[in-house]
Amino acid sequence: MSGGSARDISEFALLERLRNKLGSVGNDADVIVGNGDDAAVIKAADGKCWVVTCDAQVGGVHFPSPENVSGFAVGYKSLAVNMSDVAAMGGRPRFALISLGIPEETPISFLDEMYGGVRALSEQYDILVLGGNVTRTSGPLFVDVFLVGEVVEEKVLRRSGANTGDRILVTGHLGDAAAGLHFSSRSHIQLGEDVRASLTRAQLEPQPRVAEGTAIAESGLATAMMDISDGLAGDIRHLCEASGVGTVLWESELPVSSILIEAASVAEKKPMEWALHGGEDYELLVTTPDESVGALQEVVRQAGGASLTPIGEIVPSSEGISLKRADGIFALENFAWEHFSA
Repeated sequence: MSGGSARDISEFALLERLRNKLGSVGNDADVIVGNGDDAAVIKAADGKCWVVTCDAQVGGVHFPSPENVSGFAVGYKSLAVNMSDVAAMGGRPRFALISLGIPEETPISFLDEMYGGVRALSEQYDILVLGGNVTRTSGPLFVDVFLVGEVVEEKVLRRSGANTGDRILVTGHLGDAAAGLHFSSRSHIQLGEDVRASLTRAQLEPQPRVAEGTAIAESGLATAMMDISDGLAGDIRHLCEASGVGTVLWESELPVSSILIEAASVAEKKPMEWALHGGEDYELLVTTPDESVGALQEVVRQAGGASLTPIGEIVPSSEGISLKRADGIFALENFAWEHFSA
């Protein structure tokens, strides 16, 4: 495709196209992990590595317009999603730079609140915000965070290490963020106040699994890891493609919260639709040998208290990517979040 516009190509096809345009640019012996994972990993000194990532949050795409969302939530989420990428490599976040594109009409009070969210999360995890850039934009507000983390080289976890026979596990619950997004534009629908608030927090203030990610990496028990940002159905596909394997997910074992079940009933939706295809969960997707499942669950429990639930198994690539339901095994449809088809 030489003509057309961004709307004519999928997000992932566009990323691959742009990577190919770079050719060998970025190839270096000091690059441990380059394009194609949650973050890049670069050799530092004394057996350590820098984990680097950047992720933008845009008004109207990742969060509502300023009049419909708190500045605190925007700042918090903008940093949290980048922290999740670093955690997925087994790293600990250290330093951040933040670039802002600000519409002229944005209230100063909103920007103050936004940096309150950044400060709250950076103080909690001892991250130093070293500066950044501010520019005016005629479009919506955007926040682009460049985050640097640190990891011991031998503990780096990639999404490419899963082996046939491994079990697939996930931290926390799936689908709450997608439900929060659904109800954010449906204030007229009757939903319990506590339920709505909890789902909104899941969507706007995700909890990055830093303690869990570093503990998993340090344990040496995991074979692969990534975070879930585009939905389980899409992200397990990315992990399998990187590892050259297939998978069977067990629908009955997918961890969903009681509030998601209640919200799905009100919305007349199936909870598993949000759990599989919703996106923005920012939970960790991990693979480990079957005999290591119990030990890894204990590692995660001691690290942060999050649940770590077995949800499937790795199979040969020839068996594809499928979902085991009560009525049989079916090919798992790929509905990963796509920026240019959303």
